[in-house]
Amino acid sequence: MKKYKQAIIPSVKIKTHTNLCQYVKNEYTSLIQGKSVINKHIGLTIYFGSDGKAELAYGRAIYAKKAALVQCLLELMREAEYTSFGQRKVKDDKNIFGYAKFKAKVYIDGKLENVHIVVVVKSNGKAYYCHEVNIKK
Repeated sequence: MKKYKQAIIPSVKIKTHTNLCQYVKNEYTSLIQGKSVINKHIGLTIYFGSDGKAELAYGRAIYAKKAALVQCLLELMREAEYTSFGQRKVKDDKNIFGYAKFKAKVYIDGKLENVHIVVVVKSNGKAYYCHEVNIKK
């Protein structure tokens, strides 16, 4: 596999909100939902549906840095570096083929953060942002 230089996404700002879940849902709905991007490293088209909104807003946990990623999620998925592919889990729906895993670097409030992203790949070959985003140290 060809090695790519990992892109760094320009700085996003943490926005102060009393309800981060509602902020993410509103931003995702108005800026992202219904769109798609092609990941420039592997040419995979990633679609953004309503499941992605729920995962980003609620997922494992919502916190300010994760919520800030809604500002650059399209660019993030376009630029993210593909790292591996995970097989479907036994408990998954039969229409899930597996999970494509990506990583990227994003400046959040001026601090460089490593972001790991997982998208679901369906048996029809389409990939959907609807799994998880984690910020790792």
